[in-house]
Amino acid sequence: MRVTQCVIASVLLFCAVNAHAHAHLSASIPQDGSTGKAPEQIVLTFSEATRLTAMSLQREDEASRKLPLPATPAAHFTVPLPKLPPGRYTLAWRALSGDGHVTSGSLHFTVVEPSGGSGAGAAGEHGS
Repeated sequence: MRVTQCVIASVLLFCAVNAHAHAHLSASIPQDGSTGKAPEQIVLTFSEATRLTAMSLQREDEASRKLPLPATPAAHFTVPLPKLPPGRYTLAWRALSGDGHVTSGSLHFTVVEPSGGSGAGAAGEHGS
């Protein structure tokens, strides 16, 4: 009986460690559910280095458009955006973590006024 308990405890510990091993989105700008001025860039921060494999932006009731993907894995990504008119948006992303697991998600934000800048400085930098 004691051996069985040790095996069960080991399996549970292994599962708990692996459940936290995959990359997950830990912060974003804009934040999910936010409302405000149009962002000039999207900033995604993951719990560990990951490679973005897909990212798209969709304004409510319009077609989705693909966004440029950074070429190298990182934990922090900055992706420039086109000028966004007022409306409700969904950013969908998919990432491949270092352990080979695919993670995906989306965030929603509302633009109530266009951005005032020309988009300068949103040059798609990325890196940890």
